[in-house]
Amino acid sequence: MSNKSIKTIKASITDLQARIWRNTQYLGHTQKQLSSIYRASPATAHRSRQQVRTLQAAIARDSRHLEAASRALVAAIDSQENPQIQEILTRRYVKDQPFAAIAAAMGYDLRWVYRLHARGVGDEKKPG
Repeated sequence: MSNKSIKTIKASITDLQARIWRNTQYLGHTQKQLSSIYRASPATAHRSRQQVRTLQAAIARDSRHLEAASRALVAAIDSQENPQIQEILTRRYVKDQPFAAIAAAMGYDLRWVYRLHARGVGDEKKPG
C-alpha cells in the first residue's frame, strides 16, 4: 500500500469529520434562528428553511463520503500481509492512538513501531 493511500484517506476522514461537525453546529444555530425569525418575515423564513435544507444535504453527502473513506481505510489496512503492521495501522489510523501508546500496548520498542509503521505506509527507504 502506498504512503499516500492510508495517510491521504485518513486526512480525508479527518476533514470530513470536521465539516460534518461544523455543518451540524451551523444547522443547529440556523434552526434556532429560524424559529425566532419566522414571525419577522416570510422571505427571511424561506431563506432560513432553504439554508437548513442545504446544510442537511451537505451533512448527508459528507456522511456518505465519510463512510466510503472509512471503508477504504479499513480495506487498505486489511491488505497488509503482516498482522503486526495491520494492528499498528489500525491503532494509529482507526483508533487514533499515539505511537507511544501503540508501542506500550503491543509491548514493542517505540522505534520498532515507527519502523513497522513506515513499512505499512510505504515510507521505508529501500536499500539501494
